[in-house]
This record gives sequence, structure tokens and C-alpha cells, in this order.
Amino acid sequence: MGKYYFKLAWLSLKKTPLLSLLMIGTIAIGIAASMITITVGYMMGQNPLPHKSERVAMVHLNSWDPSQPIGYRKNGEVDIPSLLTYQDAMALLAANKADKHVPFVSFNSAVRAESEDVIDSQLHQIRSTSRHFFSVFGAPFIYGSTWSEEADLQGQSVIVLSKRENDRLFQGANSVGEHIIVGDHLYRVVGVIDDWQPTPKFYVNYYDMYSPTLPYFVPLESQIQNNFFSPTTMGWYCWGDGPSSTLQEVMLSECAWIRFWVEFESEDKKHEYFRFMEDYTEEQRKVGRFARPEPNRLMSVTEYLEKEGAVSEENKIGIGFALAFLFACLCNVMSLMMTKFHGKGGEVGLRRAVGASKQNITVQFGFEAALIGFFGGVIGLLLTQLGLSALTDMYPEYHVNVMTMDLTLMVSTVALAVSTSLLFGLWPIYRTSRVQLSSQLKSL
Repeated sequence: MGKYYFKLAWLSLKKTPLLSLLMIGTIAIGIAASMITITVGYMMGQNPLPHKSERVAMVHLNSWDPSQPIGYRKNGEVDIPSLLTYQDAMALLAANKADKHVPFVSFNSAVRAESEDVIDSQLHQIRSTSRHFFSVFGAPFIYGSTWSEEADLQGQSVIVLSKRENDRLFQGANSVGEHIIVGDHLYRVVGVIDDWQPTPKFYVNYYDMYSPTLPYFVPLESQIQNNFFSPTTMGWYCWGDGPSSTLQEVMLSECAWIRFWVEFESEDKKHEYFRFMEDYTEEQRKVGRFARPEPNRLMSVTEYLEKEGAVSEENKIGIGFALAFLFACLCNVMSLMMTKFHGKGGEVGLRRAVGASKQNITVQFGFEAALIGFFGGVIGLLLTQLGLSALTDMYPEYHVNVMTMDLTLMVSTVALAVSTSLLFGLWPIYRTSRVQLSSQLKSL
């Protein structure tokens, strides 16, 4: 029976091609405009670690200037630093109260393969961190693995690079055991991670959440031992007369410059760790530090994304306007359906005269509305892809993942078009199924 109604719907569309194309095009434009905006908002705000986002947390310790806060949050409350001082980060590492620890910063340096000339060096931003970075944040390896605990403690000159850089320097071959020159120091490759781009890149601040993942990773201690110092990229915050001329001075100061994430096997361990943070703060207060009254924070991934505003208010407003435009398009489609279905009154009267029920008429035109929505959704999906490609070219600072629809969004696009076409077709279908049989037969 479904094939019969589908055939009737297809024949009806072919009888009025211009009107049908106008309805399909209106739906397609509305769907494309809304789904472009929704896709960007969805990809920006999705949970990047759904299986453990509440067990991975960022440590915030309030070691800031006792005379004034570092700033204020969106709700007007006094904020505390999201970065740690070097002495606090090292104290947390030494205490080893979490299951995994991920301190990290970044620095700039010239990088080249050992076989390349100095003139072939390229300036890159390099992530200095711990061996746990890759397992905590889910970076997959295609060659090798992370470095050892000994490399973390001793600051060995070992490096993990991205697939993109491995392709550039070693033509995609297994480069584990090869050497890369970072600045003036020789680093041994221990691993290569696959193309990996969490969206959003939740472990940094909002301004970097949609930028590409850094291509190189080294132990934090190796940065310190090799004295890599990049004032413009390390992003520290100092108060008072905080020094900023050398890395060693920054390490000994109250400057906050190290992000610190931790992972726990259970929620109970997370609560225990927060109590440890409170105890540590009390110990530091005894020696004159941590004089501010605001409490420390242990923020899960979802809490941190909310704090940083991963999806801005502008994006939310944009989604609202896009949906309003879709609503206007669908209202126009409903008006066009009224015109189309009203012109089929004679056909309805004839079908009723030979035994078709109101339910049969309703199903017939329901199939037609769904078919219009389906074609509009497919064309809208194509227009959405074109729009997202244009946005990728317009905003190269955002990673391509932000402008890419996943399978869920693709299916949702077509489903939205069909469902809304049916919804806005209910009134025209109802009016058509209620036509007076006698008056329509007289017009034949």
C-alpha cells in the first residue's frame, strides 16, 4: 500500500513541477541556513570525553595576589587562576594523589629532522607535558607510544609528533628511533599520534579550543633542563613584581603558568583529591601563601567547558535566528501546500465518490508532504555542506572539525526536513480531506 501512495505522491509532484520545486527549494534553503548554524554550535559544544568527562578534572589553586583578585567570572563572582605556579604543580606531582597527572605548557622553537639543513627548520609551537597526556585526553598512536616515567622525571630529550609532521619529515614511515633537532637539542622520536582533534579542544582556554592540535610533545622537565623559554606563547600571569626575564625566575616566582589536569578511577578518588588540595592550601597558608579567601576548584571537563563558554551567547543567538528563518520558510511552504492541495479538490471528490475514505486522502497527501520534505532535506544537506566548506575557507583559524557534519547531524538534517514538512502540511491536508463531496463533483 505504501508503494501505491508513494506513486500517487510522485505523480502529483510531476503534475505541478514549478510549484513542487518552489516548495522543495524553500525547505532546502531554510534547512541549510539552520543546519549550518546548528552544526557549528553542536560541534563546538559537544562533550569531547563522554565516557569519562566527570573523572577528568582541571586543578585551580587560589595562590593569587592577596590584595586584589585576578578577575571576575560571568556571574560576577571573584575568579581564581586556572593556571598553577611551578612550585604548586611540582608539589602536586610529588604528592601523586591522582591516578594520572597532566601538567603542560607550550613554547616555540625551530624544528627540523636530523638529516635536514638549518635553513629547512620550521618554527613550531611545542607542547611540554607528562607521559599521561595522551591516555588522559585520548590521543591515539600509530607508531610507538608515550615516553617512560623515567623520561618524565629526568627530562630526557624524547619527543612525540603528529602524523602530519611525521609525513612531512619522514614521508609517513615509522620514525620511532629517528631524531629531530628542536632548537639546538637532539630529540629522539618515541611515538607518532594519528590525526587527532578533540572538538572542542577542551584542555586549553576558550581562545584555543578550536585551533589545530599542536604537532610536537616533549616532557615538561626537558623544556626546563634545555631552557626553552617563549614569553609570548607560555602565557603566564604574574602579580606584584613578578619576574619575566628568564625561565628560572618564572619558576621561582608566584607567576601562574602551568595548566594541570588529573584523572581518577572513581568519583570517590576525586573527592579525596579535593580534600588533599584543601590540606595543601592550609599548609601553604602557614608559610604566608594562599591568602585569598576564595575556595579552590576541581573542575570536570563539562564544568570547565561551561565556565569557558565553549558555545558563546552569540552562537546561541545565531541558532535562534536560524530556526526563526526556518520557521518562516516552512510557513511559506504551508501556504504553497494550501494552494496545491486546494487545486486538487476535484481529484479528492472523485476518489471519495469511488470509495476512498478521509483517512485514505490524509495518508495520500501525507506521503506527498513527506516526499517534498525528503527532497528538500537532501538538497538542504548539500547546501549545508557547501556552506560549511565556505566557512572553512573564511575562518582558517578554526579546525575543519568545527565545520564538519557527523553522521548524526546528516541524518538529523533529512529527518528534520521530513518531520517539519509533515507538521506544517497538517493544516492543508486537513482542509483538503474535509472538502464537500457534492460541490467538488459538480466542478468536474
